[in-house]
Amino acid sequence: MNTNKPDIHPENNLGLNEREMLMITGAQERLDYPTEPLTMANGCTVERYVIPDEDRQEVLEALYPFCNAPSLDDELMDIHTNTPFKVRDYLAIREGNLNFLAAPRYAEAGGTVLDWVALPKDDDASDKPFPLTAKTIKGGLYTGVNASQKADVLLV
Repeated sequence: MNTNKPDIHPENNLGLNEREMLMITGAQERLDYPTEPLTMANGCTVERYVIPDEDRQEVLEALYPFCNAPSLDDELMDIHTNTPFKVRDYLAIREGNLNFLAAPRYAEAGGTVLDWVALPKDDDASDKPFPLTAKTIKGGLYTGVNASQKADVLLV
């Protein structure tokens, strides 16, 4: 039996693809920060770490599953809510035995770090709602998606 298997509650807002992607890290130790309950839109409760401002970049880099973590000053889009947000406003979530990053409105719509995309450029004449981007996972390749596409995952 794999005792390193992540424990994610099936009733929360995570979709199957998100659950599978977040599970590649395996079970994780708790971070050394206090937590407070965060009630999701569906009534499920997860834990939100309370991260002091001076530690936010370090925690972002530690939990960011892709290479080249963004800066706290970057602005990204959460595809679940179709809203931009400052990366510094991210949430660090503890669910089961996993730690992961989420968008500020995670409780409302479930946007994890897997759902963060670059903001569309003003001169982008594309009919896609978000630019399609490839992100390199620590240990593999993840092709970012827009809201109407599925993720392709290749782990090496």
